[in-house]
Amino acid sequence: MRKCLQHSVWLFFLVLMSATAAAQTNPYKIDDELYKIYERAFKERTNRQGMVIADTLYRQAVAKDDKKAACLALTIPMHCYMNNNDSAAFFQAVHRLQEVSRANGYLQYYYHGYNNLIIWLLNNGHSLAALQMAEKMKQEARKDRNDYGLFSCLRMQGHIYTMRENRAMGVRFYKMALNFQLEYLPEQDPAPLYCNIADYYRHLDEDSLQLALNYVEKGIELAKTYEIQMLATLRKSQIFFEMGRSQEFVALFDSCQKAMDKRGVVQKRLCTRLEVYKDIVQGDTEQALSHIDKIRNPYERYSLLRTVAIRNGDYKQAYQYTSRLMHFKDSVAAQIQSSDLAELTVQLGNERMKREAKSLELENTTLTLKNTQLELERAKAQAYIEQSNAENSKLILQNRDLELEKLNGEVERQKALQTLSKNRIILLSVALAFLSLLFCLLGYNSYRHRKLVNELTQSNQALAVARDLAEQSDNMKTQFIQNMSHEIRTPLNAIVGFSQLLAAPGMTFSDKEKAEYGELILHNSELLTTLINDVLDLASLESGKYTMHLAPCRCNDLCRTALASVRHRKGDTVKQAFTSEVDDDFLLTTDEKRVEQVLINFLTNAEKYTEEGEILLHCSTSETPGCVTFSVADTGPGVPPDKADLIFQRFYKLNHFKQGTGLGLNICCVIAERLHGKVEYDRTYTRGARFVFTLPLKHNA
Repeated sequence: MRKCLQHSVWLFFLVLMSATAAAQTNPYKIDDELYKIYERAFKERTNRQGMVIADTLYRQAVAKDDKKAACLALTIPMHCYMNNNDSAAFFQAVHRLQEVSRANGYLQYYYHGYNNLIIWLLNNGHSLAALQMAEKMKQEARKDRNDYGLFSCLRMQGHIYTMRENRAMGVRFYKMALNFQLEYLPEQDPAPLYCNIADYYRHLDEDSLQLALNYVEKGIELAKTYEIQMLATLRKSQIFFEMGRSQEFVALFDSCQKAMDKRGVVQKRLCTRLEVYKDIVQGDTEQALSHIDKIRNPYERYSLLRTVAIRNGDYKQAYQYTSRLMHFKDSVAAQIQSSDLAELTVQLGNERMKREAKSLELENTTLTLKNTQLELERAKAQAYIEQSNAENSKLILQNRDLELEKLNGEVERQKALQTLSKNRIILLSVALAFLSLLFCLLGYNSYRHRKLVNELTQSNQALAVARDLAEQSDNMKTQFIQNMSHEIRTPLNAIVGFSQLLAAPGMTFSDKEKAEYGELILHNSELLTTLINDVLDLASLESGKYTMHLAPCRCNDLCRTALASVRHRKGDTVKQAFTSEVDDDFLLTTDEKRVEQVLINFLTNAEKYTEEGEILLHCSTSETPGCVTFSVADTGPGVPPDKADLIFQRFYKLNHFKQGTGLGLNICCVIAERLHGKVEYDRTYTRGARFVFTLPLKHNA
């Protein structure tokens, strides 16, 4: 079992090195200052000083909103607690890393936490639980559709089966992980997996050593860091020794030692074994035995002693060491089986407790059902009582009917008495009528007064609203005149200035300078034309005199024309592309020029705010069923959420230092409304800004 634990430490080194590239300059693409702190924390990751540095790194990463650096900071405590065998703190560190990495959207660190959990289980002899943890990891990775999680699961299953001495199954998973990594994760370092596969063939038989050599040489070729490349080179020198190629072994190992003297030792345990091999090749048995005495792992020590005995021709001693190695292997296998049996016993106990809990839950359900039946019987009794009360109420009503009949008789008698006082009643009625008329007149006057007051109040409110609108209109007019005067003056000054410069007598310019000034004059002429056209278009559309010219047009040709009209405005730093879900012969009945105008406004805005990345024009019929959707997406700064509705208002500009009148998007809205469509800003798009123009397939004139 100690051999297994030593092997798991080797696996932990490979996992750590495959997730770390300290030899590169900021390979994680985080803030440079934060990366310097991370380097110091990583070097001190096995002690308390590393924890203090990692805490500083996390706080600064949160302050700078560098989510990836925050995830990296949380890996340091996890490695520290594992190294110090602090189980409770280790589990808490893994849980926090997984929680923060999932919240920050960096799932590779979520599954890095899974890798370390599995290594911890292997270090503590729980290989069966490690397999179950790997299966859970695979299910989550599939649910997340995370390639790194699936790759890590395959790789860890290879480690687990290798630890369980099932090397054939282990190499099967290693090869699956290697193929998956080469296809879906080419940026990851494949060299550790090549070394793992080579290690399998190295242990298989002598005929497979050449195959092991091929794999380790491939690992050296593709290694991306010094540590992994040196580790693969040391493995290659080991294979040279095992193949009997002693001179090549000594030469390669000597070159490795020279490199490690300059850049640091990699895998001290493997280097010690290779030093013993070198002593054996050079015939220095005493030095070899001296190096072997430094090795604590009994399996490693017996293996090297057997190699020395075989080289010295002492086959009896070699046989004894071989017997000890076989006994050690049998002991490891027995401990693995014992550990599996103990884990299965615990799982069976847990299942038994779950069944008992379900039994108790069933008993509680039965008691609940009985209580429900009692409640039902009580409700029936209550219903019987209410029925009795209803019958009593019926009797009371009958008694009241009798009393009513008695009262009717009394009323008849009173009518006779009223006949005697009829004249008195008539006079009283006339008086009451006069009073009623008087009250009606008073009420009418009061109502008319209130109505006049309300009308006066409404008139005052209407006047106040009209005054506010007039002030707002005046302000908008002033703002528009100021904005237009500035926007017209800027390109006009550029046109006049460069034209005077070119026409000035005695001035000589190169062809390149003339072409550059000509392009500036042309560019500012286009800006000036665009400003005038925006004002004229808005006036024409709002006057109601413009008639939409509806005719069939090809969507893809329309989009390409719009893109071509603005393609020259950006350099090579911004890629402009067009994609479409419809065929080139797909027709849409609309006003082609106005739709093209909307797309050009969208593209002009994207070009204005995008400094690098790409601008994508897309045509779709599936995004909104029954409609054609044109969208322009860029990788610029985007629109703040609180400004998403304001940008469609007339004269509104996000950046007052950018060219334009603030009329473009407002004109787009007016055109879309006239074509029975709509223009909107996509709030779900996070890579920049995305504007959407939707038109119905069947146009309603």
